[in-house]
Amino acid sequence: MTRAEVIPGRKPRQGYVARIWSALTSMMKDRSGATAIYVAFAGTLALSGGVLALDIGRVVVLRSQMQNAADSAALSAAAQLDGQSGAINRGTAAASNAITNTTSLTDPSGAFTVQSIVFYDDTDPTPLVTTVDDEAVMVAVTLVPRTISIFLAPVLETIASGVVADQFTLEGTARAGIEPIVCAAPPFMACNPAEGGNPSDDLLDADNAGRQLLTKTGPGGGTLAPGNFGLLCPSSGNCGAASVGDALANDPGLCYTSIVTTSPGSQTQQAINGINARMDSGTKNPKYPSQNIMGYGRDSDMSGSTIIGNGDWDPVSYWSTNHSGETEPADLVNYTRYQVFLYELGETFYRYDNKTIYPTDGITKPGTYTTVTPSGASIPAAGVPSSTASSEIKRRVMKIAVLNCTALGVQGSGDYPTYGRYVEVFLTEEVAGTLADTYTEVIGPLLQQYSDDVHVNVQLID
Repeated sequence: MTRAEVIPGRKPRQGYVARIWSALTSMMKDRSGATAIYVAFAGTLALSGGVLALDIGRVVVLRSQMQNAADSAALSAAAQLDGQSGAINRGTAAASNAITNTTSLTDPSGAFTVQSIVFYDDTDPTPLVTTVDDEAVMVAVTLVPRTISIFLAPVLETIASGVVADQFTLEGTARAGIEPIVCAAPPFMACNPAEGGNPSDDLLDADNAGRQLLTKTGPGGGTLAPGNFGLLCPSSGNCGAASVGDALANDPGLCYTSIVTTSPGSQTQQAINGINARMDSGTKNPKYPSQNIMGYGRDSDMSGSTIIGNGDWDPVSYWSTNHSGETEPADLVNYTRYQVFLYELGETFYRYDNKTIYPTDGITKPGTYTTVTPSGASIPAAGVPSSTASSEIKRRVMKIAVLNCTALGVQGSGDYPTYGRYVEVFLTEEVAGTLADTYTEVIGPLLQQYSDDVHVNVQLID
């Protein structure tokens, strides 16, 4: 039988939609009470399904908006945790500002607000709450809970013949942290002198720029006291003496994360040779020394057991002795050793008293700084190396990890957090003698905005 044929006495088959429509039409024409109830119930279910979908959609969207706002606030706060003074206050302000203009599209209550901001340190395995700027590496942000009314509640109450919750309360919380990475740093660390009882000796305090340091390789074993200096294991490879010495000499293209490993043993001679390679001395080859290897005078109080000096040296006498007949810089009396070094190389830099910003390319000069532009290079004969000089102007600058050794219990060989705290120091003279004492001058804390070797990964934490 073809599709066009019709069996006598039978009607053609109706399509599915047509059959359903026919049934509904019949029920609506039926005046019996039972059918009317069924129709009303079916209509209620259809309407309730639409309202339920709307309610669920509103809850999901609001939940997503709150979480996005919390994530943004936490990331903004974490980005401020640079270990410097005021980091927690800046992080708190950044979190609040990040959500000031966040408005819910599904809730007429308006912008979200922060309920709490809590900062944590890097204690392993359980971070501890901290209010100390240079310890904070993680932040948790919680928003004020937001409630949303449920349109379907009255219908559900009717069907369930009881009380049904008519609103949802939603929360938004997020955690974020930083992973500081410092590159081209030698395997050198210092116990923060400020732990010895004098907060003004904090190596990370920018106001300590220009003060001289007596840096020492650690005694190897035992607890390192505030002010002691020691060696780290290179961030790649072994921790043998030769490897450490090579890393001190070459600033390899390796990077340290937030955890460093202290090096056992003093490795005295390797430390001397590694550091002196920057000063055209020692046995490391090739040396690639700085373009200027002049030695500069010490602070007036740098003697005996003094770890950090007063910054009082005599640049005028240095200049007259080594630059006979040359015009002195106008404000030479206030120059630090590092600033004289740059001036002799003919390099332009920004300075504010003892604070120095170099290089200046791509960096906007802060309002308190002045620009120093030498007329040209003028390196004394004694400052010109005999070996092929490095092309790196900052060859005599070292990035040193600063650890609170007492609080961390640093001793021997172990893994310790840096919290991203590094200070730049300038080698003021060649290392002499077998005690491996290294005299340097504080330049200031290593800051991301002034160095391409500092990177901070900010990430959400589950």
